Amino acid sequence: MLEKMERVIMLKDVYGPLLTDKQAQVLSWYYEQDLSLTEIAELLDISKQAVYDLLRRSEKTLQEYEKRLGWLQRFGVMRQELEGVCALLAGPCDDEIRHQAVKTLRTLLESL
Repeated sequence: MLEKMERVIMLKDVYGPLLTDKQAQVLSWYYEQDLSLTEIAELLDISKQAVYDLLRRSEKTLQEYEKRLGWLQRFGVMRQELEGVCALLAGPCDDEIRHQAVKTLRTLLESL
């Protein structure tokens, strides 16, 4: 469950601006502020079932954006590459290590 929550929050961070205000707010209340379906229903003056449906549709929308655009996956790959560069540069650096770090950074910049 924690993995799902983290993934939804990350997807919302990436694709949140593409959601409606209501979708983004309900996802935030549920996943980030830990409000119950009942509490959200009271805030919006709608049924608990309507909140549940809105959450599921919003999650599905986020998954579809990721499937089509892949920004979160690309971010993960880029993060791993940057962590690798940091690891290279954290230890003793000779010219070959610096060259490899610069090459990796240039590749990442070109992919943006």
